[in-house]
Amino acid sequence: MSIDKIKQYWLFAPGENANMWDEFYNEGIMALGWDEIGDLSQYKNRNEIKKALVKAYGGTGSKKNDISANDDFLNKVNVGDVIISKKGRGVLLGYGIVTSDYEYDETRNKYQKIRHVDWKLKGNWSVDFSLVLKTLTDITQHSTEHPDYDKYYESLLGIMGDEKSHKTLEVKNNPMNFPLNTIFYGPPGTGKTYNTILRAAEIIENRKIDSYKEALDIFNVNLHNRIEFITFHQNYSYEDFIQGLRPDIENEKVLTFERKEGVFKVISDKALKNLIESEKQVIGKKPFEEVFNQFVSPLIIGEIEEIEVKMKKVSFFITAITNKSIEFRKDSGGTAHTLSITTLRKMYDAGTVMEIQGLASYYSPLLDILLKHGQNSIETQTKTIKKNYIIIIDEINRANISRVFGELITLIEPDKRSHGEIPLKVKLPSGDHFIVPSNLYIIGTMNTADKSIALLDIALRRRFEFESMYPLYEIKDSEIYDKDILLKINEQIIKSKGHDFQIGHAYFMGENRDLVQRMNKKVIPLLLEYFMNDKNEVKKILENAGLQVEEKSWPIKISGKRV
Repeated sequence: MSIDKIKQYWLFAPGENANMWDEFYNEGIMALGWDEIGDLSQYKNRNEIKKALVKAYGGTGSKKNDISANDDFLNKVNVGDVIISKKGRGVLLGYGIVTSDYEYDETRNKYQKIRHVDWKLKGNWSVDFSLVLKTLTDITQHSTEHPDYDKYYESLLGIMGDEKSHKTLEVKNNPMNFPLNTIFYGPPGTGKTYNTILRAAEIIENRKIDSYKEALDIFNVNLHNRIEFITFHQNYSYEDFIQGLRPDIENEKVLTFERKEGVFKVISDKALKNLIESEKQVIGKKPFEEVFNQFVSPLIIGEIEEIEVKMKKVSFFITAITNKSIEFRKDSGGTAHTLSITTLRKMYDAGTVMEIQGLASYYSPLLDILLKHGQNSIETQTKTIKKNYIIIIDEINRANISRVFGELITLIEPDKRSHGEIPLKVKLPSGDHFIVPSNLYIIGTMNTADKSIALLDIALRRRFEFESMYPLYEIKDSEIYDKDILLKINEQIIKSKGHDFQIGHAYFMGENRDLVQRMNKKVIPLLLEYFMNDKNEVKKILENAGLQVEEKSWPIKISGKRV
């Protein structure tokens, strides 16, 4: 499972007035028209696509939307992306996950440009706002005014909430009693990752989930939003996890460093914001991105050369906008001044100016303007729904815990969290105040073949609940191949090395039923690692399990079961 690629969300029109929806759903595809221009893979760039469209269909317009739809479909949609199907400007039809790269299917009479999609849901949901008319639109970064969601795509998925993967995003009055800090531990191949995904989905949905496929869908939909997945290693640091300084590689003039939030702080801040807003009635406020983009738009498109921001006595003038900064000049002259867009966003969300030495006088009037523009024309009080958030730390035992967690190791305890009995807030080296929210769950996995629980950092041990996972020989509705051999191998390992070095049942499951291939390519290399290439010891274990070891082979191989 890939966890690094950023999932994209697309709004898609399946044919004119959605006339192809039933066919696409039944065949498990999404497809584009414009059949006269043929296979998109023949075009090297957007300009060639434009020429083909003009030649095939004529017209003098820019054809910007048509070009983008074809170019995005060919080059930007990825396997794993979520496709939300719609009809016109007011109806949602369902959603699915892309499972293939671009294909050109000449056997189809029309709509020959296709990608395969695993459609998860089909129905008919009216919306009380206008959907975009374009055939294919990337909505990944679009914000929403809905108080219960951070992103536009979240609100669309929420509208389509069914009894399965989107049953509810609300934390109910009687939540399932999962511990806030959990570590799944055991030998390789015992289902730690499997159970992590299942547990994460259950925490997100706040209900029991029996289907792993359903759990995986929920996990993927929420990954990089309400779920974060990281892997610890020996060089993982406090700066990666909490907060640190990183060089600004986009600044070509001078070497500068910017404050970079670590993955744990990012999801903690997100969870805390949700938790606080769920406890109060908030007046509707437009998303920061919408208000800010509207404010600076005249400067961006070149209608004006600078934007005047009035202060108490003088003014300052915004001269340029980069991805991260607002460049301005003072009334007295000089242009080498900047304000952080990230900091301004935090102030906008909080509704107040933060304590920033020397710059508060510039942030304050700009914030006032944005807050004024951000108030909805109809100020309705809305209730934010409390949600659960999860950070999964794979191989949690492989990092230096004291170095990574620092002073926060105490803050993850349930009673020290934001809504615990004795909530603790610390001041980070940057000066930011930080507290761990009570709706953030931490799930770790630990391979006991790497390190015994007894050797774990004591501070870590007493703050987590541990759930053991050792080899199984019977699993409901699943088959474990050659389980008698697996049992005999593990009995020998337990005698020689202990329980933590067993072979997990996952090595004896799946599509590959070939015992010889499974043993030679997966199990025997693991045994050799366990016993430090002691050929005699490994050979003894294999033979006691009833396997025929090939003579004079290195690495050790088996030819099958002993007769």
